[in-house]
Amino acid sequence: MKNKMWFMEGLSSQRDIIQSVNDFSQACGKPITIYASHRNERNEILSLAHFSLSEPKDDDRRLAFIEAIVKEHGINVIHTGRHCRWFELHRPAIEATGVTLTTGASDVDGIDIADDKVTFAQLMEKNGLPVVPSVRVTALSELKTQLAHSPFTTSQLCVKPVKGIYGMGFWRFDNEASPMTMINYPERRLVTTWQYLAACESAGSFEPLVLMPYLPGPEYSVDMLVNKGKVLAAVGRRKEGALQYLEKSGEAWELACACAATMKADGLVNVQTRNDECGKPVLLEINMRPSGGIGYTRLSGVNLAGLYAGFTLGYLNEHDVQSAANTDFAPAVVRAMTGAIAYDPVLTNAL
Repeated sequence: MKNKMWFMEGLSSQRDIIQSVNDFSQACGKPITIYASHRNERNEILSLAHFSLSEPKDDDRRLAFIEAIVKEHGINVIHTGRHCRWFELHRPAIEATGVTLTTGASDVDGIDIADDKVTFAQLMEKNGLPVVPSVRVTALSELKTQLAHSPFTTSQLCVKPVKGIYGMGFWRFDNEASPMTMINYPERRLVTTWQYLAACESAGSFEPLVLMPYLPGPEYSVDMLVNKGKVLAAVGRRKEGALQYLEKSGEAWELACACAATMKADGLVNVQTRNDECGKPVLLEINMRPSGGIGYTRLSGVNLAGLYAGFTLGYLNEHDVQSAANTDFAPAVVRAMTGAIAYDPVLTNAL
């Protein structure tokens, strides 16, 4: 019976995904044996699996590790949320063991395009999809010129690294803001132009940036299950302040699905959009991996990770997944809360 899934190191949502697959298995009566692994001590994640493993920290040892575990335990599916480019480069060798590999992409090019926000924007424009205008800045002198002579009609500008996750390095320029705003309220992501340029000068090196117009929003985050570019199920989260509105229709939702299809995404992925000054959604980025908030979508009634497991293991076909996503969905409003769980320092399921 092909029912063994291995969730290798991912982001924090790896825990929610494993829990969701366990819930799907119990609710549907479909046996699924879950293996989970991580390079670090993440017992709060690994304890939810039937069996847990410690991954090698050295990339050069990863392939031999995978081959040995697949052979010994008869793994059928491997899902990864990190090191996706490495996995795509080694896809032939990994799949030669007989497993199905899910990286979120169909090839290395998909990973590379998604990781480079300017290249991504250019591809979306080429395919006729509305996307936030993006200018690549590779030197401090360029940034100074672009800020002095904005290439955009909007008065507000923002920057973020060409490559990166979690919104790290995102800053919005506001010369009306107090110089202490970035110190006292860093979560607002507001900085004066002179402060930002001074920080770049002091750094001694310059990492490539994306310069963009700042869009008023709201922002949408659409989590979806995709099969080689075909969207089977998708739940959108409209973010307004502390609340998120779960939706399954609308312009942003449609645009996100079109983006995933264009990128030939495969597996559990996430697309983010934001409304422009005319109230129309434009693409911000695609994450060829599950989002940190994919677990929130469960509150709509749609278990995306569970549907992924059922589909990949052959318990469900495309029609089954689409039917479940349509039938089970109900609009909901959610709010993220802080919390804590008991942490067991010793894993009882370690192999």
